[in-house]
Amino acid sequence: MGERGDARRRAWVEVSLGALRRNAEALVSRLGGAKLLPMVKADGYGPGARRVVTALRPLDPWGFGVATVQEGVALRAAGATERILVFSPCGPLDAESLQTAKLEPAVTSLDALRAYAEAARKSTTPLRFHLEIDTGIGRAGLPWATRDAWLPILSRTLSDVPRLTLASTFTHFHSAETNAVETRAQWKRYQAVFSSLREAGLDPGVSHVANSAAVLRYPEYNAEVVRPGLFLYGGGRDKPAPESVMRLQARILDVRDVEAGWTVSYGATWVAPRKSRLATLGLGYADGLPVAASNRGQALVNGQRVPICGRVCMDVTVVDVTGLEHVVPGTTATLVGRDGLEEITLTELANTCGMIEYEILTGLGARLPRITAAERLAQGGAHEPA
Repeated sequence: MGERGDARRRAWVEVSLGALRRNAEALVSRLGGAKLLPMVKADGYGPGARRVVTALRPLDPWGFGVATVQEGVALRAAGATERILVFSPCGPLDAESLQTAKLEPAVTSLDALRAYAEAARKSTTPLRFHLEIDTGIGRAGLPWATRDAWLPILSRTLSDVPRLTLASTFTHFHSAETNAVETRAQWKRYQAVFSSLREAGLDPGVSHVANSAAVLRYPEYNAEVVRPGLFLYGGGRDKPAPESVMRLQARILDVRDVEAGWTVSYGATWVAPRKSRLATLGLGYADGLPVAASNRGQALVNGQRVPICGRVCMDVTVVDVTGLEHVVPGTTATLVGRDGLEEITLTELANTCGMIEYEILTGLGARLPRITAAERLAQGGAHEPA
């Protein structure tokens, strides 16, 4: 049924910060003392990085991870005071912004090391960096197998530039969800580099390796810090399953009765098999509902599953609500999340579309307002647990 207060919204994402915290707490309970380094890149995977940082701050994380300097600067502008790591390779022109915002870059190559060393020489404040080791992901990082070549350069640079500080050493697992043998091999390669750093007289700093899947599957790889991402936001296919954090919803804008043989949407790929009632939702692929959901996905309307009919359009999507009562313009449809006893999970939608959960989360469009359950209640919406 249509809710009060936010009735002017055509579509939105409702964020449960309570579920986000509980997902984080579920990981903390498995860590045996390791600290969290939550990944909040891509605007917190969708809910909003500022909100995520605020919600997780009481758990005393070791820091927060972003992908770009701009993401880190935006968090600083929003008032974040915690350690912020920038994980993607940064260009030499980013050095000033990094220092101004007190961000900590990942060093992924000798060129990056030289650039930050030069920036530290010119600065009066320390520049802390985090050393990435490429143990097999092949996209960035100093190669583990050639450490004898780059270790002397790293050692000399740190000796020559005292204000340049190695704060942590890390690597990325590429197949923690699917390949235990290769994950173990990466861990051994990483440990070999870590030992080599110590043998060279260097302090590797804090160690962090495990992503969400590794925390759940391989607790022996947790090290001192872990870097959860997807699990925090309600995704992943491990047990225990995380709580849903985001609910994707849209208003029904139009309801119409059609005869058998009526066609729907571009290409006329859906034909009414009988006299049918169709509802047009104010949500399309420009909002992040994948075109791949066409004729395959479902929505929840008044607690019942209804199929998507025809091709998902840029701004609207049609569903078959034949036989449902009390479906009128203004009624809420749920594309991801719970309605009554039914739930469409993030994983279900991703599987239906032949995608991964990350694509769904980060693909939710900018024109979708993000609201919390508390904000909905303040606007007069129905009560549900936060």
